[in-house]
Amino acid sequence: MKTVSLNELVYELLELRRANTKTTDPLDERLVIDWIQSTRAMLLKQKFSQPFSFVDDHYVQHLGEISMTRVLSSTSIGLSGDEEKYVYRTTIAIPKPIETKDGCGLFTRIGPADMLSDGFQITTYKKAFVSGNGKFNRNTVFAFVLGDYVYLYSRSGYHFGIPTITISGVFQDPIAAARIANPSWTYDDDYPINKELIDRLKSIIVSSKFPLVLTQMEDKTDDREDNVGGEVIGVSKGETQDNSGL
Repeated sequence: MKTVSLNELVYELLELRRANTKTTDPLDERLVIDWIQSTRAMLLKQKFSQPFSFVDDHYVQHLGEISMTRVLSSTSIGLSGDEEKYVYRTTIAIPKPIETKDGCGLFTRIGPADMLSDGFQITTYKKAFVSGNGKFNRNTVFAFVLGDYVYLYSRSGYHFGIPTITISGVFQDPIAAARIANPSWTYDDDYPINKELIDRLKSIIVSSKFPLVLTQMEDKTDDREDNVGGEVIGVSKGETQDNSGL
């Protein structure tokens, strides 16, 4: 069920700004998007640092089927000498997940492309290479994140038979995550947030971000709209500008 789009969030925040500051001075929507992204990430990190936190499905994004490639551990993760091993790595960079205390990141599933199959054991890269020594877990596939990629490793080499995987999780940059699964995703599509978090996010941005904007960009159009150049970010009109680096 759709909760809210990014365009709707931006519009609501700009309306709140007008109501609170009584101003028609323009504010770059890209800045508001950056505030939304960073505040969402902060609130989710705080939430999931608490014990027994429940992962609402509204936060979770599915990246779809991702191809894997075989690489040497010495060139990809710095292991060398007697520890030289082959690992499988995603062929594309994966957005950083929300951080967790165990260092694994907030992934809800990393597993085979067949969603009915059991997922891999998510761990850290240091633990992955010292695990799987038991009689019953030599075929266990361990998944870990290092840098911008997800890696697979198993003691028996079972991971060599896994050409593609699926990844689901809660990500710091939901725009980048959405565009991996759907390159045509726009700011009018669903944004991964629930109603409870929306209220907290708005309150923080209104109270702590808006007062920091002391010098505004010049609005060159007399259209009574809070936009720069008279054009909203409006991905609904076909724009696919990438703000993942903001």
